[in-house]
Amino acid sequence: MISSDRIERALRHIREFASRAAELIMGITPEDLVEEGGLNPYMVASLGINNIRDAVELFVYRRVERSLGTSFGNAIEAFLRDLLGGISGKDHRECKRQRGKSWMCWWDVVVEGEYVETAKRYKGIVLAVRSGPADFNKDIVERFVQHAREAEQNGYRPYLVLTYGKRAFGVAESTLRSKGLDPQNYMLVGREVFRRLLGQDLYDDVVEKIFSASKGLDIFGLMEKKVEELTAQLRDRYGDDIRKLLKDLS
Repeated sequence: MISSDRIERALRHIREFASRAAELIMGITPEDLVEEGGLNPYMVASLGINNIRDAVELFVYRRVERSLGTSFGNAIEAFLRDLLGGISGKDHRECKRQRGKSWMCWWDVVVEGEYVETAKRYKGIVLAVRSGPADFNKDIVERFVQHAREAEQNGYRPYLVLTYGKRAFGVAESTLRSKGLDPQNYMLVGREVFRRLLGQDLYDDVVEKIFSASKGLDIFGLMEKKVEELTAQLRDRYGDDIRKLLKDLS
């Protein structure tokens, strides 16, 4: 069983992400929309948006989705790293010893300690982590194959990990096969991450603990409040004349 201390260390990254999400929303200003090119006037016109509130809502939701998508990838990677008791390849002593030029530096998670699989013993495991199936492409898989071979030559077991989903897109599996690697042996998706690396299916429990860690965050309430605030500020400048607003964006 995983210790409660390790679980709490992992959940810290989720709490920090939730806090950053709230700060991101509350920090959006009219200048982000008007002066810094945040609102695309061509898109607004093409979609037939004819009032300032709808334009603001489009901007806020797109801004939040893009920003959170990137930062959550970092958060879930750090969560998994602490849950497994690992470190980043960049923080590994081998990477530091070679000043960032070691094969070890590329890996998102390194877990030291003997790992046995089908009677073969490894020094540890190394993981390349992506949030889910949509974060994959052929180039990522090809880079994994290259680094996986280096890892095995150095006595480590490599895996390509998707933290959620039921299976990877076909391009990931076909690319692995074309390079001589069986996707069933080198790719872990969703529940299989916990089954293979921790010996038990913790997926449901992890989801519940993440719910608890982010308790109190009302993301849609915060966005709605920000939409109302920005709408009022922009109406002070432009009335409800969407064309006047759009023409002021350039």
